[in-house]
Amino acid sequence: MTWLEFVPVFATVVALLIGIGAPISAALRLRGIAFVGVAIGSSIASIGLSAFLAPKVGLSWTLAAPLGLSLIVAVAVLTLRRRLTIPPDPRGRNEWGRPFLFQLSAVLLGSALALLFIAPQIGDPGHPAQTYDTVFHLNAVEWILDTGNASPTAMTMTTPGRATTFYPTLWHAIVALVVQLTGASVPVATNAVALVVASVVWTVACVFLARVLFGRAPFHAVLVGGLSAVFGAFPAMLLWFGVLYPNLLAVSILPLALALLAALVQQRSMLGMRSIALALTAAWVIGGMTLAHPNALFSLFVLTIPLVVSAAVRLVRRASPQRRIRVAALSAIAAIALFAVEAFAFSRTTTTDNAWLPSRSFPAAVREALTNSPIDLSYAWVVSALMVIGIVVALRRPRLRWAVAAYLLSVLLYAVAIGWPAGPLRTAITGVWYNDSYRLAALTPILAIPLAALGTVRIARWLAGGIRLGRSRTRRAPALPAIATMIIVGLLAISVPFTSTVIDSGRFIAARYHLDDRSAMLSADEVALLEQLPQLVPENAVIAGNPWNGSSLVYAYTGRRTLFPHVGGAYPDAYWALAEGLSDGTPEACAAAHDLGVTHVLDFGERYIFAEDLRAEEFPGITNVSGSDTLTLIAERGDAKLYEVTGC
Repeated sequence: MTWLEFVPVFATVVALLIGIGAPISAALRLRGIAFVGVAIGSSIASIGLSAFLAPKVGLSWTLAAPLGLSLIVAVAVLTLRRRLTIPPDPRGRNEWGRPFLFQLSAVLLGSALALLFIAPQIGDPGHPAQTYDTVFHLNAVEWILDTGNASPTAMTMTTPGRATTFYPTLWHAIVALVVQLTGASVPVATNAVALVVASVVWTVACVFLARVLFGRAPFHAVLVGGLSAVFGAFPAMLLWFGVLYPNLLAVSILPLALALLAALVQQRSMLGMRSIALALTAAWVIGGMTLAHPNALFSLFVLTIPLVVSAAVRLVRRASPQRRIRVAALSAIAAIALFAVEAFAFSRTTTTDNAWLPSRSFPAAVREALTNSPIDLSYAWVVSALMVIGIVVALRRPRLRWAVAAYLLSVLLYAVAIGWPAGPLRTAITGVWYNDSYRLAALTPILAIPLAALGTVRIARWLAGGIRLGRSRTRRAPALPAIATMIIVGLLAISVPFTSTVIDSGRFIAARYHLDDRSAMLSADEVALLEQLPQLVPENAVIAGNPWNGSSLVYAYTGRRTLFPHVGGAYPDAYWALAEGLSDGTPEACAAAHDLGVTHVLDFGERYIFAEDLRAEEFPGITNVSGSDTLTLIAERGDAKLYEVTGC
């Protein structure tokens, strides 16, 4: 597929992620970037909740489920709209007018830059990421399409025999809808959703946060839009590490949730919603974000700690002297109770899969985060300098101080994950993120972006003021030189770090998506054999293969079932008997092949996702099986071979 042919698939994803939630935004009388942002958050919430509810009411997974739920919510909002919204002031400024033109320009700028950066690194719309998690994520989409069930409690693909399990399937539910609506392959639909989330969804969320932090300020909005594409930690990092698609989706909408909570806590009515509406909308969007990946909820907990504290301090200061002690006590009790609930949630949900070990000293980790160069990225001096200036400016504005503290907390989380000695304290703090520094590095741009924009505005205004001071005092300086100065500063602030990011992060993305004979997971010959396979085996075939060499992606590429749909999983003993002895025709392996209905073996050799992982050696009966009397070669493409089970 060419990139031109890919455009309708991309456009379908955009329409899907805005259109499903649009009725809710309309019912709330939202305007401008608030309409688009809440529409996206509502779409994700509707998809996530309907995926859980649909099988309970006997519905297969189609567009009708999330769209129907969105319409039901919109009707409920309409019936309560007088209590939820503030009637628009006909004399007020129109959010659909000039402010939205700048906000839309910001979204288009950020989205275009992200696409110009990421798409060429992928190379082809159908190239899969050559990484560990890709096998699961692509096959999980096919599982949903096969079963018609996208519920997070029904993802038993890698746990055969279990009636229920839990895995956040919201990402896969979205990709499945795109496959149904466009007819695109699972790899193409996956890349389409990834690109839309990394460009459109992320940029809209950042610009919406800027709207709450800075009001209608047009220059701030455009800068935030452009700067959303220049940080290597997100979205680029989660497109090449993992690949962590559910985390990518959850983090991309985290600024939406943060913006709604900021508007609620700081009692801002500028979005046209009363406090109750802001609370309900925030809860709705946060619910969707949590279904995308639960650890995003804990990320939000951390980032909103300064917001809650600043709100409590402001309440105390505003109270009359007679009520100040009482207000202070109640505020402290409420804040402590909230933090206690969050701490309890942390302690109850810390994962056991925390194998990521520290690899830096703590001071080095802090330095990496503050210079926006986490893990293997180069120092981002320009954008970091702008961010530092923005921090100084924000500290002088009471309503923005919480943003500085929240940013520093994201720095702390990253530094603890990668730089604190392994032990109970580190796991207690970062265990809900698997102690994974990559996931936590992705949080740092959320507030670094608006802070860098604030610093850029301060520099531009200082230079523009210098131009005015340099002119005659008897004549008012025209606005044109000042506007030109701000445009030039803005262009430099975005273009210089963007160029650096393309060079720096681009190499990682390109390495993960590059498809040739030396690719880590799938080679060009293996993909060619997968594309030929539907003509070689019947639809009811069950194909065994070593999941570590990419052969398990036969399920996502063709819809033919595979015995091991992921490199991990909890497989019964019969599966392992077949994996160990099928090529030798052992009685146990042949009995397992008969019971499990295995008809073919796809042998992609010993080029594994991880070059040196002993778990890849646990499949000797279905790896390098040439010469087996049990299996008959029926097709090959280069080193990739397809066998039929004939000797059992």
